[in-house]
Amino acid sequence: MVATVLLCMVPGTTAHAAGDACHIKQLKKARVTASVRFKHEGEDFTKAEGRLTVKVPKSWGRAADLLLNGDTERYRTAMRCLLRDPDDPFPYRDTEGRIEPPTVTVEEGWVTVDQRVTTWVVNLQTRHFGPWSLTVGNRLWRLELMRPPALDKAWWQKITVDLGGRAARSVSSAPTAGATTKLAWTREKAGTKPPEVRVTLQPPGARAFAARWSEHPWYVISSLGWLLLDGVFLVLLLVTTRTVRRAPVSAPRTDAETRTARNLLVMSWLAFVVAVVQVLDDVLLAHFADQETALFWTDQHRTAVHFGLTLLAGLALCVFGMPGRSAVGLVVAATGYVIAVACRPEWFALPSQMWLNWENAPDEVRWFRESGAMVAFAGACACVVFVWLVGATASMLRLWRSSDPSTTGRAWGRFPHVLLVAMVLVSVVVSAVSVWTAENLWEHQSWLSRRNAYEIYGVWHVATLFNELRWFPSDWLDWFHGSYFWWSAPSLAVLAVLRARAKAEPQAAVVPPPVELRALKVFFVVCVAPVAGWYAGVPLFLLPLLALWLALTGLLALGTRRAVLYQQLLPGHRLHEVAKESDRRQLLKAARSHRELHAQLRRVEQGQQEGDRSELEHELDRLHRLPHPSPPPGVSNTWVRLPFSIGPVELALAWGPRTTWWGNACRGAYFAALVSAPAVAIVIWADHVRGIQWTDKFLQRFGFVDMVMGAVIMELLWVGAGFTLGALWRVLPGRRGPARASWLALVYAVPVLIHLAGSRTVDQPFGTWPLHLSLTLLVLTLTGVAMDVDTFRGEKRYWPTRASLLLSVYQWRTASVQMAFLVGQLVALVTIWQQMKGNDPMILIERSPSDSAGGEDSGN
Repeated sequence: MVATVLLCMVPGTTAHAAGDACHIKQLKKARVTASVRFKHEGEDFTKAEGRLTVKVPKSWGRAADLLLNGDTERYRTAMRCLLRDPDDPFPYRDTEGRIEPPTVTVEEGWVTVDQRVTTWVVNLQTRHFGPWSLTVGNRLWRLELMRPPALDKAWWQKITVDLGGRAARSVSSAPTAGATTKLAWTREKAGTKPPEVRVTLQPPGARAFAARWSEHPWYVISSLGWLLLDGVFLVLLLVTTRTVRRAPVSAPRTDAETRTARNLLVMSWLAFVVAVVQVLDDVLLAHFADQETALFWTDQHRTAVHFGLTLLAGLALCVFGMPGRSAVGLVVAATGYVIAVACRPEWFALPSQMWLNWENAPDEVRWFRESGAMVAFAGACACVVFVWLVGATASMLRLWRSSDPSTTGRAWGRFPHVLLVAMVLVSVVVSAVSVWTAENLWEHQSWLSRRNAYEIYGVWHVATLFNELRWFPSDWLDWFHGSYFWWSAPSLAVLAVLRARAKAEPQAAVVPPPVELRALKVFFVVCVAPVAGWYAGVPLFLLPLLALWLALTGLLALGTRRAVLYQQLLPGHRLHEVAKESDRRQLLKAARSHRELHAQLRRVEQGQQEGDRSELEHELDRLHRLPHPSPPPGVSNTWVRLPFSIGPVELALAWGPRTTWWGNACRGAYFAALVSAPAVAIVIWADHVRGIQWTDKFLQRFGFVDMVMGAVIMELLWVGAGFTLGALWRVLPGRRGPARASWLALVYAVPVLIHLAGSRTVDQPFGTWPLHLSLTLLVLTLTGVAMDVDTFRGEKRYWPTRASLLLSVYQWRTASVQMAFLVGQLVALVTIWQQMKGNDPMILIERSPSDSAGGEDSGN
């Protein structure tokens, strides 16, 4: 449609000039091959890969232009002749993905152009890619070859269609070779008429279903599935708040306990309300526009509504966070500017409806360009980002500082002015990068347009660029809150509650009390556990989430039976009830003596040392005892033997490196932060850099910011996993750190395994989950080993290396098993790495249909 309107606006001699420019008669000698290959299995959406290879003689008048720089007009003209309609000076495609420009090679007598393109069937839109057109219906799809007009008389040597293992429903014209799922049309000699290729195919039900879920009204149901997950988290957080309020640690309740419980309640509701606003701002506005409901807001002033909803959500965070005066002043100024832009766009040379109609109002576009209105709009976007950054940062600071008994209310959300300046800079950079990526996306989609001949191209360019950028406030809310804030803020609120309760305990508990265990379960589910369960476009998160909750509950129940400190010393007396805080130093001393005596006993057995074996065994027996918790009256120094298979070393390791469970949790978080740094780099490579993902960052609005945030969040997730491991250190079954870590990693893997079963059912890819699981197990294992070594940190000065201390702590036989376990993890990790190196991920550069449904043309 865009091309048709443009052609009506240019002079009538355009077609004749374009035909002469291509020297069509000379292209009769060209040799062409075309192919398309569908891939249904192992994909979220059906993937179609097209290829067009054109060999033109060197005598063709534009053959030399194919070797010029891609920014030159002669290069674009030559490529239009071979790849598109030469009579269309402004070709534009937003459904065609290209990793790189067409490859041009020179041979004796020939110049070859090889173009490879890709498209993903994510909706029912007709998709043009390369020389192919794919019309997507509810159940049947129609593929058609669209030959470039300049090559209509060329020799089309071979055309192949690979339907991806699916037989066609109809084919015309009849193929000359191939099989049921692979068709081929060949022409043995030049001068024959090219075939007319039309194929109707029926994709697998899951792929067709996934494409339909991007359409109205199904995308509303999909988003409500995400909102259901937010609702489940809200229930878990509210139950946690009620539990901690009903069971205070101290009497009377400390101010920190009261503040953190109140903050958890407020943040739980605030995160949920913002999630509701996100759904309203995104899919519900599109739904109302499709239903032609309240068109004044959903159609004519939709961008202003996006600004308003996103700004209100950010201001709500600022109210909760209570930042300092300087931050409040800047937030008020930024809010005022955004309101002025949204309510009075004409003051800034912006269109009244925040949409440029270059077809019917080109003068308005010219005024927009000459007045620098793009800068004014980008400034409003930067102000929205700034309000959100201030609100999110202040809220996080309030949540954490409220757990400190010495913190006053006035200083809760304040932060240094240096951080405030950094927020201003980040806001400006995010907005500027968004304009830059929108320009890159435009270049990617209109790379063959003729840019120097017609003034209307500049009008079209500016209008499309702004119409793409106008979605910034909605996209920011979806990205920042929908990807990060909705779970990170409640997680920190739960963590603050645990910290306040740990500091308020009058007498430190050896193991986490029941209330703390419930809060830790919620923290693990909300913060650490993976969110999985997306099948054929349908979000089904409750089943993996329920499996995770049951697995974690079962693990804690198993720990209360099998963990070392939960073993019974006497009927009615467990080890964690007998071994007090004051006994820890004696336990470490006994564990060291136990290891030394075992080493002497082994040397005596091997004949390397002389000694009395019975005397060594007697000393070992003395170490396998604890004082009687309630000796009979009149009897002193009564000892009770430790349970079978539990010695002083196991008892010391079960206690952990710190005196309290909270100290162990902080220590586990510290070690996880150290050992996970290389793992974060691997994940960033796999999820953001591998294959064509790095190139795609230049086209995504928040591509580079998302990569930075992804690195920070992955580090925090593994820190949270290490914190949970340390907090549950005395509850988890197992006698060594790697064993405890393996149990927690198994629980982490439960929702992913459920997701694997569902993915295999609908034949979806498993993505990078194997890499994530392997790295999580490795990070937790190394954290467990570091915790064990840190338990005996007082002996470090007696050992040349920590490895020597580790071997002494584990005893060599056990250490060999642990080392073999670590080596096995590394081998698995390397194997996964090798498999992923040659497996390119899926990339989508087009806008989600729900973003533009019901509104004006957004430039896509």
